[in-house]
Amino acid sequence: MNKKIIKGIAKAVPGCLLRAIPDKLYVRLLYFYSYGKFPNLKNPVTFDEKLQWYKLNYRMPGMTGLADKYEVRKYVEEKGLGYILNDIYFIKDDISEDDFANLPPEYVIKATHGCGMNIIKKKSDQIEAAEAVRTVRRWLVTNHYCHGREWAYKNVRPRVICEKYLENKYAGELIDYKFYCFGGRPVVVFVCAGRHKPEGVRYNAYDMDWNRIFATKGKPCLECEFPKPGNFGEMVDAAKKLCGEYPFVRVDLYSVENKVYFGEMTFYPDSGIIPFAPDEFNYYFGNLFILPGKADK
Repeated sequence: MNKKIIKGIAKAVPGCLLRAIPDKLYVRLLYFYSYGKFPNLKNPVTFDEKLQWYKLNYRMPGMTGLADKYEVRKYVEEKGLGYILNDIYFIKDDISEDDFANLPPEYVIKATHGCGMNIIKKKSDQIEAAEAVRTVRRWLVTNHYCHGREWAYKNVRPRVICEKYLENKYAGELIDYKFYCFGGRPVVVFVCAGRHKPEGVRYNAYDMDWNRIFATKGKPCLECEFPKPGNFGEMVDAAKKLCGEYPFVRVDLYSVENKVYFGEMTFYPDSGIIPFAPDEFNYYFGNLFILPGKADK
């Protein structure tokens, strides 16, 4: 979710009224603040227009479980991929300072019911337990659904999960492989790096044969090429098994010391308000995104 856009809406509409805005009107306003025009919801064409339609109209019972960063583990196991799940230290409805006492020097804490709510603890980091508790408790009273009207998050139970810290030693960070999957097949992977560098996160895009695709999405490309992981075929197979037959879902995976790890699944990258560039890719990915039916609800 783009915080500047949310702040723009918040300035235009009193905060107490934001939640009362009907979903369709809110989605139209959110899109307008990004694009300067309203989305075509009757006949969506671009990827981001279709994501707005997706938020308002596409309803499958399993989506809530897949959006939940803890419950999705059951789905991964059902697909025979339990071995790619990361170790967890705890899953809780609340947290206290005592929960930090027995944690290893490195770990990751994140909310199960949204995105962008993470505490990454490396050995060199100093974490103030009391402040971390206050941060987590703010997360737990946050309804991520309200910010973008992303339906899959609407009924996710707010909890906090603590996982084993992972890192690609050669990069000094964890490289993220975000597979964009359409109708049951991964088509493109955005390789994400640089989250903790001054210039911020950047992406390179590749097809399933590791041919470079010069598309960006809100962030510039990396200045260097990324080598194809030795286990890339295994990653592609995992993405195929996990994406199911959904019109669109993004499957995030990691590769650490030649072992595949599962990250998360999301149906609404950037809430559909960060366009691809060049503009042709908004239509290219939109053409791949086949909606099950269109209705102006």
